[in-house]
Amino acid sequence: MAQDGLRFISAASIYHSNITTFLPSFPETILWITLLNKLTEGAAEWAGPHIVTLASGTQPWADFAAFETAFKAHFCTADDKEAAITELVKLCKGQHKIGTVQDYTVKFNAIAARTSFSAEDKRERYRTGLPYKIKDILATSGHDTSSITKIQAVALTMDQNLLVCEEERPKQFSGGWRKKGEKAAATGKKPFTGNCFNCGKPGHRSFECKLPKKEQQAASSSGETTDLAALRAELKEIKEQLSAVSVNETKEGF
Repeated sequence: MAQDGLRFISAASIYHSNITTFLPSFPETILWITLLNKLTEGAAEWAGPHIVTLASGTQPWADFAAFETAFKAHFCTADDKEAAITELVKLCKGQHKIGTVQDYTVKFNAIAARTSFSAEDKRERYRTGLPYKIKDILATSGHDTSSITKIQAVALTMDQNLLVCEEERPKQFSGGWRKKGEKAAATGKKPFTGNCFNCGKPGHRSFECKLPKKEQQAASSSGETTDLAALRAELKEIKEQLSAVSVNETKEGF
């Protein structure tokens, strides 16, 4: 309705200006009645009594500016208030999830100024849109929140304190996630620069080595050597037996 009303005022202003400029002798009463007859629905109902007044010879407005002010006050302002209420409800519902209290407060005050809510209504609506953590603290604390100004001041202070705590928390736990080299530097101990006695590689000690111990490697190597020797002995014995059989066959004439 507000947009329709503004469009009507714009068109009516041009029409009124053209008539009074180019037809200065045109009857003022007829001009106003012609303009008001262009209104429809709710606006036409509002215009009805004014048309009757004009027909009786009385001019309701001193000039077009006075008419524009009266028209906007009745239609555009009322529509803007309804739109502001809708915006305020949406803001209070959505603020639980996103945004800081400072952002919320600025937006709330800008929208609430366009409504006709009382100071008490504004205070309660402001409270409903605060983050849950702030509302929980307000519910159990003894802070004075008896007015919209006071509750906003308390909420802003609480939010700032919570932000500081959140910024400090990572610093308190950051020490547990440092790398070995960083821990050594923090404690004053130098990293090991010698070679491992187990594998011979630098940068770690033998008890930190991930390769098998030398004793295990030696035992494994020894076991492999014994098995290989046994296999060779067995092959040698088979060859000797085959040679003996071949000699006997030759002697017997095969």
